[in-house]
Amino acid sequence: MLKTDKKALSFNISFINRAISKSSLEPAVIDTLLDECRIPKHLLQVPSARVPLVQLARVTSRLINASGDELLGHGREPLPLGSLSLLIHWLISAKTIAEVLLRLVRFYQILDKGTLIVTHIEEEQVHLVLEPSDDIDAGTDRYLVENYFFVIHRILSWLCREIITIGQLEFNFPKPIYAQDYRAVYYGAPMLFNCVHSRMSFSSSLLQKPVRQDLASMDILLKDLFFELYLLDFKTDTWAAKVANEIIHKLDALPTLPALAKIIKVKPYTLQRRLADEGTSYLTIKNQLKRDSAIELLINTQLTIEDISARLGFSETSPFTRTFKQWTGVPPSAYRKYQTALNPPELA
Repeated sequence: MLKTDKKALSFNISFINRAISKSSLEPAVIDTLLDECRIPKHLLQVPSARVPLVQLARVTSRLINASGDELLGHGREPLPLGSLSLLIHWLISAKTIAEVLLRLVRFYQILDKGTLIVTHIEEEQVHLVLEPSDDIDAGTDRYLVENYFFVIHRILSWLCREIITIGQLEFNFPKPIYAQDYRAVYYGAPMLFNCVHSRMSFSSSLLQKPVRQDLASMDILLKDLFFELYLLDFKTDTWAAKVANEIIHKLDALPTLPALAKIIKVKPYTLQRRLADEGTSYLTIKNQLKRDSAIELLINTQLTIEDISARLGFSETSPFTRTFKQWTGVPPSAYRKYQTALNPPELA
């Protein structure tokens, strides 16, 4: 994940569409939850629309609590509220991640909601493979695959108090149009699509890592488990994160790649290659930071569109407006209007 303010990150509206696609909740209830989370309903119909991470985390948590199903209708049967809480209570007493994985596999066997987790340990890698336990489409349900990998990786990272590096993610479905957002969900992990199985791979050194959380920190996590998992953040050390850290406060006058490379103390071609190895580029990072910062400033400040445009390095508001509409599906003035209508300022 790019190391910016987590609250400034944004995600494609598809994440919300998939979350509600099989929900048992009445449409009116879903509409109310969207309003409470300041997500305009019409954005669900705009493929390029985006929502801030905090809104995505909040609406996902509320959908789960309102439906009573931690899989939001995507499992063979509902996963009752508190199931993952029980899992974490069991995992926290483990000594190492090797023991955690044994318990994790056993937990999903006991649940038997249509998907099993199988571990394959090699000399240098450990693989977590998702396998359907029956003939339902659990193995190819995109939301289920994304959710299992997301939850497992976040829990492992929380237990270790560090973002665990994913060696590779393999998905058994085609690359979605919003795949670039997977970099934020899975902290920049390399990905392959259209694979035979869906699996998540780590270095085998992970098995020896100790569990570093305690009951006090667990109580904090479990106050709003899914919200906290979305906002989980520890220090990351990717090249994309280094670049983002360096330029996040320079969006009005971004350095060239050679100038940035000099600041980071590497050769320009070396920086290009290392970013490419992580599946990104300097241009991509710049655009993501500008996009997410624009959304954050529109929602949480009273700055004018002109001021935001200048802060993000646009010479005029018209190119900023065109670019923002490409990012989110609506112009910045309309985006702010919708957000204000859903969350009007309190009267003095």
